[in-house]
Amino acid sequence: MTRNNVYRSSRHFLRRWTITFLFIFIAFATLHAPAQTSADGVIHGQITDSSGAAVPNAKITAHSPAVGGTFAATSDAEGNYRLIELPPGENYSVQTDVPGFAKFDRSGLIVRAGLNVTVDIQLKVGSEGQTVEVSSEPPLIDTQSAEQATNLSGELLRNVPITGRHDWSDSLQITPGIISASSDAEGGQTYFLRGSENENHATLLDGMDIGSFEQNWPSNTISIANESLGDIQIKTGANDAASPAAMGMVINLASPVGADQYHGSVFYLIGPASFNGNNVSNGNAAASASQQPDFSLGGPIVKERAWFFFSGRYIHRDDGISQTAAQTAYLKQIDPSFNTFANGSRGFVFLGNSSVQLGQRHRLMGIVQYDSRKQDANYQWYTQDIAKNQYGGGAYGLRLISQWTPNLTTRFLISYNNKGANSSLSAIGGVGSKPEEDVYLTYAQSAGTLVGQGSSLATLNNLSSVTVNPAQKESFTGDVTYYIPKAWGTHELGGGFYLQPHELSKVTTYYANNGGIVQQDAALNNPNDPTQGYTIFHTHSVNGTSSFLSSYIGANDYAWYIQDRWHPVPRLSITAGLRPDWISGRDAEFKVTTQHSWNWAPRLGGAFVLTKNQKNVVRASWTKITDITNASYLGTAATSTVTTTDTYYNKDGSVFGTPIVTPGSTSSSLGKTFDPNRHQGYVREWLAGYRTQLKGALVVDVSYIDREYRDRPAEYDTNQIYTTTNGQTIWSGLVNPTLNNTYYVTNNKWNWFVYQGYEITVSKQTSRLQLFSTYTYSPDHLAGTWQPNDPSAIIEPTKFANNAGLGSVRGYVTNDWTGDTRNRMWQRQQFRTGVTWKAPYKIRLSSTLTAQSGTPGGPIITTLAALGTPYTGQYGPATLLISGRTVSNPLATTYRFKYQDRGTGQIWCPTLVQWNTLVGREFRLSDRQTLEANLNIYNLTNNGAAQQFVNGNNAASATFGELQNVQQPRSAQIGLRYHF
Repeated sequence: MTRNNVYRSSRHFLRRWTITFLFIFIAFATLHAPAQTSADGVIHGQITDSSGAAVPNAKITAHSPAVGGTFAATSDAEGNYRLIELPPGENYSVQTDVPGFAKFDRSGLIVRAGLNVTVDIQLKVGSEGQTVEVSSEPPLIDTQSAEQATNLSGELLRNVPITGRHDWSDSLQITPGIISASSDAEGGQTYFLRGSENENHATLLDGMDIGSFEQNWPSNTISIANESLGDIQIKTGANDAASPAAMGMVINLASPVGADQYHGSVFYLIGPASFNGNNVSNGNAAASASQQPDFSLGGPIVKERAWFFFSGRYIHRDDGISQTAAQTAYLKQIDPSFNTFANGSRGFVFLGNSSVQLGQRHRLMGIVQYDSRKQDANYQWYTQDIAKNQYGGGAYGLRLISQWTPNLTTRFLISYNNKGANSSLSAIGGVGSKPEEDVYLTYAQSAGTLVGQGSSLATLNNLSSVTVNPAQKESFTGDVTYYIPKAWGTHELGGGFYLQPHELSKVTTYYANNGGIVQQDAALNNPNDPTQGYTIFHTHSVNGTSSFLSSYIGANDYAWYIQDRWHPVPRLSITAGLRPDWISGRDAEFKVTTQHSWNWAPRLGGAFVLTKNQKNVVRASWTKITDITNASYLGTAATSTVTTTDTYYNKDGSVFGTPIVTPGSTSSSLGKTFDPNRHQGYVREWLAGYRTQLKGALVVDVSYIDREYRDRPAEYDTNQIYTTTNGQTIWSGLVNPTLNNTYYVTNNKWNWFVYQGYEITVSKQTSRLQLFSTYTYSPDHLAGTWQPNDPSAIIEPTKFANNAGLGSVRGYVTNDWTGDTRNRMWQRQQFRTGVTWKAPYKIRLSSTLTAQSGTPGGPIITTLAALGTPYTGQYGPATLLISGRTVSNPLATTYRFKYQDRGTGQIWCPTLVQWNTLVGREFRLSDRQTLEANLNIYNLTNNGAAQQFVNGNNAASATFGELQNVQQPRSAQIGLRYHF
């Protein structure tokens, strides 16, 4: 049987199994503590009398004025109770009324997304009319789980000045273990967690997956206003088996829910361009100008039965493009018509939900989230507004929660999202009519070609191509949890499935200039005087192809899990689980299976309560966490799908060498083969920590985390013929003369990233003061050795060592001289603090302070020409004529590592410090109506730290060591919020 037949057969089997499982589950459901990752919280505890004896069969209810409905539970034979699936909210009260005892009423409790807190109840003998009211500090730490999680309230995020966008992703800016940086072009933030990349995160809204299969960048493909936030839980380590696969964060967003009273807000934010300072002398600051109206409304549809909530925002923002004095001068001298411009962002975002109490046992929730916005993405060296993008899409879900008995709970959710980029060509303004023109300072010869040195000084005309990339993802999830009160302790047995059967990402490329010459590279005629013009040294043609389907990637992720949370004694909780994911990847364009694998992820964690007051907990865990499915990681079956021609020119305009033709891929000549045992990359993680709740609702958490990123995506070239004689390796040609490169796609067994982090977090949540502060120290390194057939491994085999600029966990980097060297996630120290205080006279004072080490520039390289030793053919000729065409020798490269190994001599960006403040006042209009006015000031000290190098690692370049992408300057915004 062929591999494709096996794939189709397996797919048919899995589809049939999935449908069968769904019917079984639904049938069972139409017959207690939750296991699936949830945006809701849990209150549990034990009910005893004054002697300490357990009180069984006691009815317990919970209610919050901010949440519609009443939640109920019954204590078991041991007096244990569990109030589950509680929507996040403030001022929950827990009540119980048992004959022969006074009524118990505990108020002021706080429920956070995904948080499991303990509230023990001691009843006192009394008459039916007596009530014992208890009001003390609410418990704020999870005593049951070893997970490393951060819980932030929507109120905190609405009242601390984190970024000028006021978006849900602001929460990530103050999350422990996070590295953040402003994106190169889009004006927002990118977020990396303990070595993971920006797309390794899973983002859930009320339990449904709203991440894009095209690219899981949480802050770019998902836009949700802060007014739409109820609560956020961000899991950053020790994820249990119920959590979806993701090497990065698992983010649970809880939208507010309607209550039995109408409530809502209108918020208007304005930050004119004139409110910005300048922190780039003689250059262009990344100034921001914005106008954002927000609204929200929630309330009853039918009191005590059905509720709704919806909110929206219109985005009207202009993000300035940071350009240094040198960059600005080059742009003006190369293109005298250049004027500074901003990246514009326009669009509408919406979120809505409706909850229905279907009797005492069932609660149904429908969720809709939509965001679609146009976002310019021009880089620092673009001379005009030529990069138009459109991001976002819709997400839709339906969730049913059923509590059949005090011991049995089920949950089912179906959802769909079409988050992507550039839904159509018209959405981004079409494609250009000229070749893209990139101007460099100088160029040099390497491997028989001419290569621009350093980064581009200016890009003119238009982009060489644009892409349209719609994507989609469907999800079916279900859980059943059964509580066993007495079996060598108590057990919470959980099991469920997480099915994503139809993930798709389709990329169509449209070429400029009607598919003729689409790109021209040029160098200055006089590097010391850009006004003397430039000369083209390279043209790139796609030979008349105006558009083509560049990738069509599909995937299936069929996961299930089993888990037991065992309490052998009341203070000890041991959680053991297993999460296998059956993942299939396919190139739908060429009908090739690219991955077909089981990915086994066992989890083991424990938490022990040190003190009787439930406020001191130690925890430890070992986990194997599979990476999330991502279109770019799964990849395609072809290295290229269009034939290109590269022609090089001498300074006098004559042709240099022979044009190099790179054949396109066809169904009979794909250029890639796949390891039959290829599977998802994963993290192997150890974690140990201690958390305590002190007086004044102060929580301290101290942790150590050790992570190894194993089996990342990798490919190595198998088409080059390398011959070794007397210890000398030379290039002798191609195995397949019709292609330049062929790749074997597999898992990286040769090297892996190692993260070691020490974290301390302090938080405080009271009605007047909310504080969140964290510090992380993380010395990291790269372990292992070179990948096969890397030219750097052949030429400089002793220089692998690296302990600073570690590249990317994305994989697919086959040449260490020219790979990704931004390395933003590998930074030594991070400090983040957010605080908001309700001061006397209804004044609010808030502040955030963040500081993080600078980014390393990556392994330092130079060129043979700079070393005074030009290439002399020691690794074979620079080019060979093979089957009538000229092919470049990969070993004839002129790049070399400058120092004794890759870790030595690296340069670092400056420390990035940002201090923001807010001053506001509340005006009470009535008992239920308030008006708030505030002034936000960002980067109060007007720091001007650059976050990237112009040319991070080539010491031979004239731009080596120059910095770019300077942080946003001091700016201000005025906000007005009417709340009722």
